[in-house]
Amino acid sequence: MKFTDIRYLRTEKLIFDAFAKLLSEKPYEKITVQDIADEAMINRATFYAHYADKDELQKGIQQQVLGEMSAMIDGAQITNGNRVKVKRAEKLLADFYHDLEKNSAIAKIVLRSISQEIMQEKFGTLLHEKYDHLLAKLNVTESGEQAPTEFIVAYLTSIFTGTLLWWIKSDFAMPAKELARLVLTLISNGHLTVMGVIIDRED
Repeated sequence: MKFTDIRYLRTEKLIFDAFAKLLSEKPYEKITVQDIADEAMINRATFYAHYADKDELQKGIQQQVLGEMSAMIDGAQITNGNRVKVKRAEKLLADFYHDLEKNSAIAKIVLRSISQEIMQEKFGTLLHEKYDHLLAKLNVTESGEQAPTEFIVAYLTSIFTGTLLWWIKSDFAMPAKELARLVLTLISNGHLTVMGVIIDRED
């Protein structure tokens, strides 16, 4: 069965929604496959046609979120050498936030099933994968000492993951576009320029 099959996708949503609801009611460790199947009103065989167990479901959701972000980064083309196109970056973030808001069950599963530390690590890996060429050009010094690249990655990903988790916990209190603008404003007005990044505010 293709992953684009409408019945498959509908069942995926039922599973995600059921998992999110259960996570709001009890700890992950106490949730069983039968609980998820009952909440989604499907049988266990249907669940197992999608996932081997709840751990695979959790990892699948996390990978889906990261995969969507990766695809968006590829399409956005926000860097050129050591220049960052802020408007494109803002649209990239706004689109990512908007997709999470539309699929709030997935967002809440990610929030409840992954620590900020692990999320930061995963986004750090993605940052390296997509922007190693830019990271290699950064020049941040303190008292004549070069700041390690991993320190810069940790700093940037902590801002992103911290604000993302706050937003999900707040039940999406701020519009996606406004959140994206605020995050990019905070980062681009000083943080990136100090690191040697050229901010391009043109389209």
